[in-house]
Amino acid sequence: MRVLVTGAGGFVGGYLVSALADRGHHIVAGGIQDSNCKLAREIETLNFDITDYQRLTKIIGKIKPDAIIHLAAQSMVQRAWEEPGSTIAVNTIGTINLIKAVTEHVPGAKIINIGTSEEYGLTGGNSEPLEEHYDCLPQNPYAVSKLAAGQIALQLAKKDHLNIVHVRPFNHFGPGQRRGYAVSDFAAQVAQIEKRLCPPVINVGDLSAQRDFTDVRDVIEAYITLLEKNVETGIYNVCSGQPRSINGILNFLIEQSRVPITIQIDREKLRPSDVPLFVGSASKIKKAVGWEPRRVFEDSLLETLEWWRKQDMLAAATLRR
Repeated sequence: MRVLVTGAGGFVGGYLVSALADRGHHIVAGGIQDSNCKLAREIETLNFDITDYQRLTKIIGKIKPDAIIHLAAQSMVQRAWEEPGSTIAVNTIGTINLIKAVTEHVPGAKIINIGTSEEYGLTGGNSEPLEEHYDCLPQNPYAVSKLAAGQIALQLAKKDHLNIVHVRPFNHFGPGQRRGYAVSDFAAQVAQIEKRLCPPVINVGDLSAQRDFTDVRDVIEAYITLLEKNVETGIYNVCSGQPRSINGILNFLIEQSRVPITIQIDREKLRPSDVPLFVGSASKIKKAVGWEPRRVFEDSLLETLEWWRKQDMLAAATLRR
């Protein structure tokens, strides 16, 4: 299958492209703009701006993909607050541009559109596993942009008889993820402390929240399975269905440390979570394609810590997501 992967230069994209190639697919990797980004193998690459419809439609018309996995996005919540307009332009308008180009040139192509669990927002406060039909109450511009993209995608799919799968992945992590995310932040700090690069103290806020974490390699397996198997147009959660406390994750990583580490409460960081328990239900995707996470959570934490131990901390701090 000829597969276009947008946003292939990111954390998830690198794993996805390699896995697709291992399965024998012909990959066109879009979004390799960073000269420091190295994919695991020789892959056909191209650069384009998802908001530039004229160039995008020419590219789709030229490569004529059988399928597209659409990862390209402005995915940083803080930046979305600072630049809501550009976030909407990339995440929502960019997705519309892609679907329009597909409709014009390859209407039979399958689109796996990557959303986010943050689309559910405050609905997670119900303290029960979130299912795809639950109401969405997004609480930041990034989540709004992804919800809008997914809803418009499904409407266009119905109107133009397209096969579009909108995926809502919950928290995912693994070796290679840059800082700015809970597991990666904690693992990086433990590795820094072990190397005597900072004091043996980790300052934290409220760690009582529970979240749904999945290894990135299980997540991309879900994407590929949804791609390769016949599934109905619609929304699919990708998650473990297992709540994990942030406090438990930090304590586990500290237990693996080669030096003593102290946890210190920083009152400036003590902001109670609006949604103390946020967990998804993976029953729909399991029933549709048989997917469920395979990796042992603690093993994934250890692999992430080991990855950070091998990094030059100054360079690693700027790694791509």
